[in-house]
Amino acid sequence: MLRRAEGALLPERVLGEEGSHLDPRSALFKLAESKDEVAELGVEARVRQLNELATGGAETAADRRVYLEQHGIAGVQRFRSQGGARIYSMSVETFPRHINNIYLLMDAGSAILFDCGSGLDSSRRDLALGFAIVRDVFDEPARYEDLDWCIISHAHFDHFGGANVLKRESGARLAVHELDARVLSCFAERLIIASKDCDVYWRRAGVPDAERAVLLEMYTAAKSAFRPQEVDRLLRDGDTIGPGYKVVHVPGHCPGLLCLQVHDVLLTSDHVLARTTPHQFPQAITPFAGLEHYFHSLSKTRKLEGVNFALGGHEEPIWDLRARIDAIALFHRDRLARVKSMCSSARTVLEVALEMFGNQEGYSRIMAIDEAGAHVEYLHALGQLRIANLEEVAGARDPVIQYVVR
Repeated sequence: MLRRAEGALLPERVLGEEGSHLDPRSALFKLAESKDEVAELGVEARVRQLNELATGGAETAADRRVYLEQHGIAGVQRFRSQGGARIYSMSVETFPRHINNIYLLMDAGSAILFDCGSGLDSSRRDLALGFAIVRDVFDEPARYEDLDWCIISHAHFDHFGGANVLKRESGARLAVHELDARVLSCFAERLIIASKDCDVYWRRAGVPDAERAVLLEMYTAAKSAFRPQEVDRLLRDGDTIGPGYKVVHVPGHCPGLLCLQVHDVLLTSDHVLARTTPHQFPQAITPFAGLEHYFHSLSKTRKLEGVNFALGGHEEPIWDLRARIDAIALFHRDRLARVKSMCSSARTVLEVALEMFGNQEGYSRIMAIDEAGAHVEYLHALGQLRIANLEEVAGARDPVIQYVVR
């Protein structure tokens, strides 16, 4: 809502073309009616300042510039690294009510995009608006079609689904970590095999047949339009790209997940987020995922020198990266203790998920089962849980597995 309301500050041309969907007048009205929510989010001063600018209460160019530097405009905010890179964060609706941060890096004659969105209509719309704002508001000569590189942070669809459009409509070369490149280049194969792996895992987790069919349909929805996309460069840990940005491989949330160190700023994608603890998957579904990899990657990121400010793939900037890493690690240690306590009597992964998260709707149900499964898997690997129905498992072809404290 705030992003839409800030459309009132856009140049008339941008609001009439790339920003025509914003409807800032109605957004400002709804913000005025949502005082409790505004107060809960702690943005009262920002909304007040926006209203003054939008209604002519503060007319000077200096006032607008102050607002622009503090908050950005309509989902686009500029950051600067100590090495001189201009980093533009662009809020993009990759799925309904699901917002990604896509970053445009302008530095030393190069233009690099970090992630490219889902490729769905809303994603393409918001990217077009983002580039228009970078040009017309921030006076940066940036055009989507003139990009040098697009670096895919990891092979989850909200981050790479726009790769077909990118390669068709821009001159950007595509760079992906080597463990995720196959997802793009052999996408049909990956989708089929991943669906099979999920089906087997959910069956053993205790999900009934009819519900598994619904979950599988949800898992593949919106992905079938993507076509296999060859990549131009395979990245590995320690590589540099562009004007010398450093690749940091951090498996856990995804096998080929990478952070990008831009001088003293770290783009963390879904490895570390400001508020949410990033979703985890069991290795039984996705090799190189799982909590063991994630804990190692958190420790690795915490030791990076010369950086403690981070920009995530969702949510707000992270002003103290090490403190946030410590909080995430503690969160998962607490959750492991809780899962172990739940398994004082025999439990399936589905039963753990239901007790931990309650009844979830839509895709959140898949995420709840995966998250619970990642924690059960880790405890089982450490020998803290054992299989409670081992005789049944030995005699069945595809049994539901129950876990209990060892």
